[in-house]
Amino acid sequence: MEPSSIRRDQGYIVEPARQTEIVRDVDVLVCGGGVSGVGAALGASRAGAKTMVIERNAFLGGAATAVIMNTWNVPVARMTGVAKEIALKLAERGAGTIAGPTFPFDPEALKELSADLLREAGVEILNYTWVVDPIMEGRRIKGVVIQNKSGRQAVLARCVVDTTGDADIAFAAGADYVKGREQDSKMRPMSVLMRLGGVDVRKAVEYCRSQPKEYFTADPNFHILDIDKGLVRMSGFFHIADKARAAGELPDQIHYIRFEGVDVARGIVTANNSRVYGLDGTNAWDISRADAEARMQNRKLFAVIKKYIPGFENAYVIDSSASVGVRETRRIRGRFVLSQDDIMGKKTYDDSVARIWRHMAAGRDWHKAEGGEGAPGDAVYRTATTDLTWFEIPWRVFTPNNVDGLIVGGRVLSVTHNADMWTRGQYCCLVTGQVAGASAALAAASQGITPSTLDVPALQRALVTQGIDVGEAGRSAALQSA
Repeated sequence: MEPSSIRRDQGYIVEPARQTEIVRDVDVLVCGGGVSGVGAALGASRAGAKTMVIERNAFLGGAATAVIMNTWNVPVARMTGVAKEIALKLAERGAGTIAGPTFPFDPEALKELSADLLREAGVEILNYTWVVDPIMEGRRIKGVVIQNKSGRQAVLARCVVDTTGDADIAFAAGADYVKGREQDSKMRPMSVLMRLGGVDVRKAVEYCRSQPKEYFTADPNFHILDIDKGLVRMSGFFHIADKARAAGELPDQIHYIRFEGVDVARGIVTANNSRVYGLDGTNAWDISRADAEARMQNRKLFAVIKKYIPGFENAYVIDSSASVGVRETRRIRGRFVLSQDDIMGKKTYDDSVARIWRHMAAGRDWHKAEGGEGAPGDAVYRTATTDLTWFEIPWRVFTPNNVDGLIVGGRVLSVTHNADMWTRGQYCCLVTGQVAGASAALAAASQGITPSTLDVPALQRALVTQGIDVGEAGRSAALQSA
């Protein structure tokens, strides 16, 4: 192969043309193996499609495993589809607690279970691999170019699912999108979480009970102290955070202390407090900077936790996020844009493909782009509460404008910034991933049909078969056309 031609004075190089080997040709190609990718792969394979998933990490699970954000903010009884199946199987393995308003779990167990389920379903998993470019014929995507230790290769597919979390494939293929908040493009903060061992959870709970006004957030879903059932979540500790910050012991960005994913029996808790603002999760330099900044914050946070919070005197760091947690970047624009008003109004749709339950309330934004999370003037953490409520997601938010053959799942749906606070949670991403995968299987089996023109009642029937609650209007539409 001819060498690249360097144009140093013009700031670029010219790469020579190359032949790239086609290594796979599948029905459905899932790009990204986070929680939404796991859902997509299971949705596609269980609908009969030859399915492959590509993931850059050594394991599946994304934010739930690589970032160790190991709590889903919905009771298991309200879950649907493969999300409920996964929660129940984790509980069977002693790796999840299903009796409470939220679902804490062991991230290592989710790594194993995700791989087990995909292999059982016949999904081919390719880890340690980056998706480099879409393969396009006009405006239709036909597959992707990948890069890994084996070099540069091509994978063809009859339908591609983008579950990258950042709409990387949709963006590269030319889809319409927005990034961050509509009015100023600002995005929610990035974080690195850490798990602490050696915690005397009972002592910490007793301390919290003795100081409810100073140490609890207003929302009861963030402070659960049912230690006998193994359900503990502690959030607040405002006085400690204020004192430590005033003394220079805590970074200015940390106004409260939050523990979740608590394993009472083993004395393990997850600390979720580092916050890095004003950076772009689609910029490699910004990601590196956010990772370093978050880890610096965590070193200070850990020292404060050990010094001031009873029960943590002998705590130690077990591990931290393998990847920085990115909460918001790109979202596609499709035929419909779901808004918070639609969600709050419990708007229903004939093309609804999922009804999602979540602890949420109007205007509640746990991770505001401008910062101040948990500060004295932050009503969200200081005075607000949430309700367990539901909302529907229509099919029209899954397919991007300007690209055919592509379906998205996870936090990149066609929704507004405010609605994203409702749809970006892991549980919702797992469900929308399953919807994307099942619909991709139908599109792949339909010669010449683009995903946006799928027979929606047929899709709804397929989703109901897979255990997904599509809502009353969706079920009615599916039955009427059966």
